[in-house]
Amino acid sequence: MTRHRGWRYPLLLIFAAALGACATVPDDASVVEKLDDETGLTVARLGRAIEVYRETFLKEPSGRFAFLGPFETNQMGTRELFVWVAVPIELSEQDAAPIVTVNGKELALGAPGRAPDFAGLRKSPYKIPTPWSSMYYYRVDQALIGMLGGAQTISVRVTEPTRDGTVRTMFAVTLEPSDTRLRDFAAR
Repeated sequence: MTRHRGWRYPLLLIFAAALGACATVPDDASVVEKLDDETGLTVARLGRAIEVYRETFLKEPSGRFAFLGPFETNQMGTRELFVWVAVPIELSEQDAAPIVTVNGKELALGAPGRAPDFAGLRKSPYKIPTPWSSMYYYRVDQALIGMLGGAQTISVRVTEPTRDGTVRTMFAVTLEPSDTRLRDFAAR
């Protein structure tokens, strides 16, 4: 019995280090998978959401970007796919939802949820870029995720209410060929 006692401590250290290495996937990885402690759902998402740039210049840096990111929830093998969109404009429930296009083709996203509970979550799967951002959660299918995986250009168009009437605001991005986040997510 005393002969094996010397092996326990080093073996325990190796086991703890191996567990720690598995749990530390950096958020800047292409695709990140984490267990949501509050809901018990496993959430797979991009390490960083796609930044979509406002076409008209704004002096305030926090309003220059909209964000888009697909994610998947998995509860005991039941998987659901979603697309999250955040625009740096305060929009009410009555305002029209953003229109997203990929490679010039408008996506049929359906009716969005406006809170994380639409996807069974307590908080957004992505870091909220600005506290006043309007967020949208769309339940989608694998075909739509496949379209995102082949994206070269993405745009998000919002009809924004202003004092002078409504204004159409466009956010757009041309993805670099080296940015494989959407392709990697679609290939999972």
